Amino acid sequence: MSPHSAAPDPTPDFDGVWKEALQSWLPECMSLFWPAIHARIDWSVPPAFLHQELQRLHQVARQGARRTDLLVRLRLCDGTMALLLVHLEIQAGRVGAVFCRRMFHYRIMLCGKYPEQPILSCAILLDHEPDVPSLSYVQGGYGDTLTFEFPVMTLAGWRHRVAELEMLAPVNPFAVIVLAQLEVRAAVSGATRLAGKLRLARALKQWAYGPVLRGAVFRLIDSLLVLPPHLDARFIEILEQSEDSAMLEQLSSIDRYLLKKEKDAGMEEGRLAGAVRLLQGLLQRRFGTIPEWAAERIAQADADTVQQWALRVLDARRLEDIFDT
Repeated sequence: MSPHSAAPDPTPDFDGVWKEALQSWLPECMSLFWPAIHARIDWSVPPAFLHQELQRLHQVARQGARRTDLLVRLRLCDGTMALLLVHLEIQAGRVGAVFCRRMFHYRIMLCGKYPEQPILSCAILLDHEPDVPSLSYVQGGYGDTLTFEFPVMTLAGWRHRVAELEMLAPVNPFAVIVLAQLEVRAAVSGATRLAGKLRLARALKQWAYGPVLRGAVFRLIDSLLVLPPHLDARFIEILEQSEDSAMLEQLSSIDRYLLKKEKDAGMEEGRLAGAVRLLQGLLQRRFGTIPEWAAERIAQADADTVQQWALRVLDARRLEDIFDT
């Protein structure tokens, strides 16, 4: 038996990858999944992610299971402020009535707190069948009926639209994340996952992405298409060979450093510690002494957040710009 065959394939952090992708490229997500809705939003005003409000929403809902949601304030083209609730459903299987009732529950709570604001609820289903454009929750039936219908995007439906995604990928980084997710589900072995990861990495080298964007996309591809250690080493080795050496060189130094730290640590604690050390070093070099308020923010953040802050150091004019949500 091969020494590598007994070890199970590592599991991607779907929650972390997709949450970061949505926060980084929400306009691109809406353009890809729901173009009619995208056209109604004034994207010249950056989306405001309401993390604290979402936490309160979860507390009021008293849901025992851990959920992945984003609550965003947007401005519509007519100047009206609106709320967007995006739910990410990761578990495989068929979506049942409980899921639809939960979406309805959240909508009612948001309507109660923001009665004058338009609200859009939508969902992304990573591993569900069948592929349907919307789901609904119906309440009543005793003389009155209330129907709540919301759009959904099932990634299974994109398995037959890979060519379309590949055409969009050079201008839409969110399409690349969808391609990587499809590669995860299509791979039947570590070898096929390695092949799919190499295809995406080589394609990424050809697209006209800037170094920071290319590094961010590559890091999420790496986080989705995770490989056993022996294939991971092979992946880096192939990229560092002459025909693909430009791929790693085009990554920013931050992403190359974090990539190697994640490989070496192998644990979330090591990943976080490495990201924090890198961020602190970059901040000290750029701004001097780190103030106490910034040190406290860093100490309370998770690895994904710290990595996002590290990327912002390259373009930030003020220290405060790095930590603004």
